[in-house]
Amino acid sequence: MIGLLTGAPLPACPQTAPAAPGTTEAPDQSICAAPVILGLDCSSTTIGWAILNGDIRDAGTLRLTGSDIAERCRQARAGVYLVLLNHPDVDAVAIESPVARYAKAVIPQARVSGAILSLLAEKQIAWVEVTPSEAKRALVGRGGASKADMMTAAGLDDEHAADAVGVAKAALKHVQVLR
Repeated sequence: MIGLLTGAPLPACPQTAPAAPGTTEAPDQSICAAPVILGLDCSSTTIGWAILNGDIRDAGTLRLTGSDIAERCRQARAGVYLVLLNHPDVDAVAIESPVARYAKAVIPQARVSGAILSLLAEKQIAWVEVTPSEAKRALVGRGGASKADMMTAAGLDDEHAADAVGVAKAALKHVQVLR
């Protein structure tokens, strides 16, 4: 079971004592497990991604090509689908919210994010949105961190994948997995 609370910290995760030695009884309550988060840093031409479960397990960048936004949305959906196929244990996805710094860029960026959200809905995968400043605070400790700071903190030489690590780390306060 996955719990998501957007905008509020999660309550303490319930713990349970292990079954008595020599018994096969199941515990009364589930115990919290470290969630496996897929963090996504989306633009209309690039998607940084990172798989995190405390440590970075995998990371990379998907390049979206061509001038047709519908084709780039198809590429985004297909690329994220392949990441999920290669990491079937993902509990939830964290997506960086679009930034309206450049109004002309936010519409295609939102379309790409929408294509990914449709995939997550189809696959019934929980998701949470994280702001860029939350991602920077989670990874570097301050909301105004530079790209170089993010790459250094993540230990990666890819700015998009490093941002995705920050997105995944920020999502940890919103995701709780009970097994």
